[in-house]
Amino acid sequence: MNNEVELKLSIDKKHASRLCKQAVIIDSSISKPTTHKLTNIYFDTPDLKLLDAGITLRLRHKSRSWIQTIKLAGNATAGLHERPEWEDLVVSSHPDFTKIRDKNLSKFFTDKKLRDSIIPIFQTEVKRSEWQLVFNNGDKVELVLDSGLLSSNGNQEPISEIELELKAGSLGRLFDLALELQSAIPLKIENASKAQRGYAYHRSQPAKVFKANFQILNNKMNAGAAFKKIAWECITHLQSNQDVVIEKSSEEGIHQMRVALRRLRSALTLFKKISGSKSRKSFSAELNWLARKLGKARDLDVFITQTLPSISGFVEQHQGLLTLKEKALEAQATAYSDVCETLSSQRYHRMLLALSSWVENESWRKDSKGFKNCQLETLAAATLKKLHKRLLSHGGSFADMQPEERHAIRIACKKLRYAAEFFGSIYTAKSSRRYIKLLIELQDHLGQINDINVTGNLIKTLTGPNPRGRAKEAIHIFKGWSESSTIQNSVETDKIWKTLSAIKPFWI
Repeated sequence: MNNEVELKLSIDKKHASRLCKQAVIIDSSISKPTTHKLTNIYFDTPDLKLLDAGITLRLRHKSRSWIQTIKLAGNATAGLHERPEWEDLVVSSHPDFTKIRDKNLSKFFTDKKLRDSIIPIFQTEVKRSEWQLVFNNGDKVELVLDSGLLSSNGNQEPISEIELELKAGSLGRLFDLALELQSAIPLKIENASKAQRGYAYHRSQPAKVFKANFQILNNKMNAGAAFKKIAWECITHLQSNQDVVIEKSSEEGIHQMRVALRRLRSALTLFKKISGSKSRKSFSAELNWLARKLGKARDLDVFITQTLPSISGFVEQHQGLLTLKEKALEAQATAYSDVCETLSSQRYHRMLLALSSWVENESWRKDSKGFKNCQLETLAAATLKKLHKRLLSHGGSFADMQPEERHAIRIACKKLRYAAEFFGSIYTAKSSRRYIKLLIELQDHLGQINDINVTGNLIKTLTGPNPRGRAKEAIHIFKGWSESSTIQNSVETDKIWKTLSAIKPFWI
């Protein structure tokens, strides 16, 4: 059994011939590239029992030999695929279950009824070029270029992709190599394997929304190790929702991408002693660019799915509101088109590769100050105390506050919440959960008030500078609704604030 670790990148077929001319490949190759024709047949039962079990069974024909490969479901982050695999030579194009020696797999395949029902379900035919690369520090990478067709359930689609498989050395080498190649050839991160693409023709499933996964940290952990773990989780959170946005299967996708960006930017700030100012500023600029691209679409999502239905509760079927919705839907379609273009851009994929390289290679160490003496528990306590004090420095009746002051409290609450979520696992779970729950409730109510302010500006954009008739009426309806909603949210916010101010912080 091997643990396969590879980075997948899609490449336009018209650029494939340029790959062999890249200096990094020429300088690092230890031999001439080899080329093979590969036929890959994927097997499963008609009702896809192997897929449901997280197992991929493939027979590959290469150089007059058949190779049986079994892979288990693994992880895919920023194009990096990690999964266990078993390979064995077999005598024909049919699975040989006697080759399976892993105890758990053997147990699964002992069912004769299951074995008898396994059939070919899709296949690929590719021309594969392989390069064996060795770098000065001993890193070894197998680079392959696949070009061909995937045939599944009567459908065909082209294959044109690069796989960078780590054979020895540092995982960060894969991202560095990808970045160097992408500087000369347009490349995109590919999270879907050939198996996933083939299975999609048999069982179509919409992309799933992923929410933040709170990392379990050890209070004796070095702050650098904690930062790396948190940063990787934020990158995973960001990219895992990318397909949801592109497929438009749920408006929650854009929201979660924005949450991931905010959490990542917070992590860069919270760990500024070790993340380094130069690198942090560089990445912050790119993250802000992406946030702006996502923000317009998200504002329209909130307006269409939340704000307008709530306003309509005051006045049903008002023509001005109906016209606003039509214009908002048109603007939403344009905003989503812009977002999809952004997520397909070289700039976005380069940002992900550069960020992944920076985190995995721990390049932030070179630009950090006080890294060696920075322990997680010390950093966490000081950070939480500072942010808690900053939040409580605000106060008073939320209904009487100016929008700017409520916005400042919302930002302070957000920063404290993310810090509490990042560091919460090193403290008592019961006390940290209660504290974080109050922060979430506070942020939600402040966020709803902020959405009202954003909606006011959005309506002005949709109606134009000189609204008349029904459009003008719709603006007045919105003003009445916004004042009522702001008061309601402010009352709830005051209650939460009172409880939060009295609670004992969990890090004390």
